[in-house]
Amino acid sequence: MNTRLKGKKGFMAVKLDMSKAYDRVELRFLEAVMRKMGFDERWIRLVMMCVSSVHYAILINGEPCGDITPTRGLRQGDPISPYLFLICAEVLSSMVTRANRDGLLSGVPTSRRGPKISHLFFADDSLLFCMTTHAQWSNLSAILWTYEEASGQKTNNNKTTIFFSKNTPMGEKETIIEFAGIPATYTYEKYLGLPALAG
Repeated sequence: MNTRLKGKKGFMAVKLDMSKAYDRVELRFLEAVMRKMGFDERWIRLVMMCVSSVHYAILINGEPCGDITPTRGLRQGDPISPYLFLICAEVLSSMVTRANRDGLLSGVPTSRRGPKISHLFFADDSLLFCMTTHAQWSNLSAILWTYEEASGQKTNNNKTTIFFSKNTPMGEKETIIEFAGIPATYTYEKYLGLPALAG
């Protein structure tokens, strides 16, 4: 992204920040994804028993009151939670892959004849790549909205970052930032310590 100086097509990388990623996972979504991926029913029941057996109580004057049973969220620190989160993230990965296959998104080329990168995931860190056009940003936004509605995840725009390739015109950058609703202080230029795109 930093060395792409030539060409008419600009590209952008969107680093997503999911708000309380583990806490917002819908348990029904996790169960449905495991079933869709072909996990054995006995395994699904065992996993769901582990994640849904949590109960909370509120201490009032030192005495536990109430019995709260959560319907969402994976316990951080539980050894199985990162793997379950990755199963959920596989849905977003599949959606982005299909959009690239259907021509709705264009990944960033690694070289002239090399493969294109559409997304990179590591645990709850996500990098999505596409061309810097209003159409592709709209397609990417639709994918994120669909995933958020199904999974319970929520993108935190205040911490989400957009990086642009150097050959992206300033006007296109400003348009994307305006539609994205992401503050200009979180753009590529500000990240590098250069002047922000907007006031």
